[in-house]
Amino acid sequence: MESKKMWTSSRTARKSHYGLRTAGGVLAVTVLATALTAGGVFLGFRLELPMEAVSLVLVVGVTALVLVLALALGRGSVRDATVFYLTEDHRLFALDVRSLVRYTGGPIGFAAGAMHTQQLLRELAASGRIPAGAQEILQVNRLKENAHGHVILCLVRHPGGGSARRTFFLWESVPDREMLLQELERRQGWTGGPEVPENHTPFRLFCSGLALAVLAALCVLSHPAVGQLPGTLYFPCLGAAFAALICLVYFIVRQNRGE
Repeated sequence: MESKKMWTSSRTARKSHYGLRTAGGVLAVTVLATALTAGGVFLGFRLELPMEAVSLVLVVGVTALVLVLALALGRGSVRDATVFYLTEDHRLFALDVRSLVRYTGGPIGFAAGAMHTQQLLRELAASGRIPAGAQEILQVNRLKENAHGHVILCLVRHPGGGSARRTFFLWESVPDREMLLQELERRQGWTGGPEVPENHTPFRLFCSGLALAVLAALCVLSHPAVGQLPGTLYFPCLGAAFAALICLVYFIVRQNRGE
């Protein structure tokens, strides 16, 4: 199917380097985390610092840094892999090109999948045709603006039939984004789709943050350097705190998307 108009990120429109950027970013984050951990341990021994305190600072600091960098890398990945199409009869389609690629396990499989995605992005940018895997946007349930652009919660029709709710992102770096926003706004207010359920994410976000704060306090109090609680509590609380942190980040992302 031919498209009348195609929207994608400026980096993809020029010549996509998605694979190099994504695989290289993951490698850089891994190397940085390893180097910071090794360097911190080395300095701790060299300066004869209390290693219990050093290890706690390294675990918290390096984990927080990796999460921030991973979120930034994920945003870039989504931005460069998302494509929107408009047809002559004003049908609107969206596609996350990563959904067309099968990723195998391990670092090599991930890198190969990223390079395959890069190849597909270049082919799509050159052809302008709508691929078979694109989903038609039938209804826009919510169009929420955030610091990076817009989050689009919508009802889509699958290529093989049937409908489902999906979330797409429209970034500020997309050329002619105002035209695409107008097309999305036209699809708001359509009453033939399912109602948008009540948003329970803020409550879950609060519970996750509270659990993380409590578990972090237990970790500190049971750490050998503090010794206010039995040391046997430290590692179980540390594992539970990490799980709470993952939940917190997950709900932060959902809230940022408007889900």
